[in-house]
Amino acid sequence: MKFGKRIRSEAVESWGEHYVDYKGLKHLLKPLVTNGCPSEGEDEFSNAIIAEIEKVDRFFACKELELYTEFRNLCEEVSRTRLDNHPPAQCTSLDKLVGALDGTAAGSVIRTFLSFSGRVDSMRKFIMMNTLAVVKITKKHDKQSARQLQWDMVAAVHKRHFYNSQRFGSLITDIEVLASQIMYRLTGSKPHPESYSCPICLGILCNPVVLSCGHRFCMKCVSAASYFCQTSCPVCRKEQILDMETIKVDSLLSHFLDRYFPEGQSGVKQCKTCAFRQCNPDSSDGPRRRLPCEECTFQVMESLEEMQEATLDHHLKEAQSKALVDPSKPVAAKPEGG
Repeated sequence: MKFGKRIRSEAVESWGEHYVDYKGLKHLLKPLVTNGCPSEGEDEFSNAIIAEIEKVDRFFACKELELYTEFRNLCEEVSRTRLDNHPPAQCTSLDKLVGALDGTAAGSVIRTFLSFSGRVDSMRKFIMMNTLAVVKITKKHDKQSARQLQWDMVAAVHKRHFYNSQRFGSLITDIEVLASQIMYRLTGSKPHPESYSCPICLGILCNPVVLSCGHRFCMKCVSAASYFCQTSCPVCRKEQILDMETIKVDSLLSHFLDRYFPEGQSGVKQCKTCAFRQCNPDSSDGPRRRLPCEECTFQVMESLEEMQEATLDHHLKEAQSKALVDPSKPVAAKPEGG
């Protein structure tokens, strides 16, 4: 399917006029190429693309505010609703719970939640389709013109709020958190640790940060990525602004992790100092708070530096550095009675 037909077929009908006018841009491009790409025509075409990008950005800003307001109202509704109906054991997802709880207050809340989740997913696709539209139309132009536009136009997209909104990325995560809480209250099924682990250090998220793409990392791991001048998501490679002055911990996700994955049971890998604090809460240092210590952060920085060279083995590196042994030599066994 050609992209022009694809964007029309996948567009949300009520949002149709807010998508990039891919067909209109193609109509502008055709006479431009036919006439030998004069400079005034090139300027008109590039200005038209910028206008489309700004149109998308304005619509996204309005919808993002609406979605966040709706999400707050949904959270309040969930907190007011009794969710102790104990549905059948085979109901392992919210989609299945809707049928089992049909006609109940809990079932109504779940329907509202699923509808809202669908709209957020539509907005995620809206971002993807409009970004792709700019890439496609500038690629068509650059094949037929000496003036190359794609680099500048894609850079313009990357600077817009709809592309790099961390708030929207957090909303995607917050929806997942709310879904897990609903499932737990209805079925007693706890969330899986694998769903809330950091892709870099592989432990349960600590001081979680959510990027605009929706991928989640520990604050200390993002700090390390920023230290090494990484400018994209370590998972999907989407361009990101990893500025530690603007990146904030997701408070809802952080509270969720504190409740369902308390340290000591979550499998979080700690340095010896933090492990001692956890086992000795009455010590002068006190229990470990959900903040990375300098020692742990240093170890993650080392593992990220190695990841740049295609090596990711943080836990082994930490064990070797703490034991102060040569990695190439086996650790000597402790003699009996020594």
